[in-house]
Amino acid sequence: MLNKRQLALLSLGTSLSFWDIFNVPYIEDFASKNLGEVSSVLILSAEMIGYFIGGMFNGFFATRFGRKPGLLLSMFLIAFGSLIGFFSFSSIQLVIAELIIGMGIEGEVAIVPSYISEMVSKDFRGRAVGFTSMFGFLMSLVVGPMAVFLGEKYWRLLFLPSIVIAILALITRFKLPESKMWIERKYEKLKWDKMVIIFILIWFTSYFTGYSLFSTPIFYTITSKGFENSSLYFTYILYGDPVGVIFASILNDYFERKYSSALANLLSGGLVIIWPFFTGFSFLVIGFMIMFFQGFKFPVMYAYTSENFATKIRTIGYGIADGIGHLGGAVGPIVMALLYLENISVSYIIVGIMSVISALFILYFGVLTKGKSLEEIKG
Repeated sequence: MLNKRQLALLSLGTSLSFWDIFNVPYIEDFASKNLGEVSSVLILSAEMIGYFIGGMFNGFFATRFGRKPGLLLSMFLIAFGSLIGFFSFSSIQLVIAELIIGMGIEGEVAIVPSYISEMVSKDFRGRAVGFTSMFGFLMSLVVGPMAVFLGEKYWRLLFLPSIVIAILALITRFKLPESKMWIERKYEKLKWDKMVIIFILIWFTSYFTGYSLFSTPIFYTITSKGFENSSLYFTYILYGDPVGVIFASILNDYFERKYSSALANLLSGGLVIIWPFFTGFSFLVIGFMIMFFQGFKFPVMYAYTSENFATKIRTIGYGIADGIGHLGGAVGPIVMALLYLENISVSYIIVGIMSVISALFILYFGVLTKGKSLEEIKG
């Protein structure tokens, strides 16, 4: 079993992962001023493709060699990619940096919830996963002001914390124990699970919406609503994300995660659909609530995804589902950008509908997990 200190060490690396997730919109926005709109969209898409590659590779690595080596690999990739980003002066370098960082981040997303779920009690599983990821999402409270302070001229410095924290996290993770459930089943034959396909669809549609909310059309919309400093007001909206994570992390073991996961996607998608029809303060409030439910879904869905796979396939199944699912995050911003040029309302409707579809998949195919051990659910 993991103690509080060990969970805190895991949170250090997780916080780094989400630093990189949250700084991408600012890097994309600032880089677009110098590199052009198409290049900036590719920067975000490159990280999503990195998730796709990293999910399968890191998930298999953790299945074959253990959860602990997988956790070490993810930190190394984030540090290496951030180093490239820090010294980048072209769109190609930024794309390569975000690709590698994405591989490392997906290693965290695929392995940390699975590792924690295997190493804590059934009654604390949701909160343990939630609190670990919560520290990551709280990084948005730091990233936003830091990005606004640095501005267009010094945006490369947003990569610096990633280098420092990744090295520290890499060192501390050598002291973590290996998962006992993995040790007991490491020689078992790997068996395919149809739930991998189901969760690919769940995460693809959910990420399609989530990462579209980080794309350049969002900044254009904010400006069109009369808020001249789009980066500043995007930060106000983005703060809904960590607030949602905090609520979800606290409540994660008190409700059936199948239903809370679906509800977060459903409400978020519905609000996205009506968002462009509002102006002024109400526009900011709805944007905040969209981000609130986007944040709420992650601690719940992270725990819930790991519960839907058996131990032997847990990290690779999670990695494939979440990694391929992240292609939705690569496609979403591009689709939204293209639709936005033709019809603003339609672009938001399509993005919102994708989140609703994710909720319907969860309701129809997801299993009930509350109060059950991993052995009781899938073995």
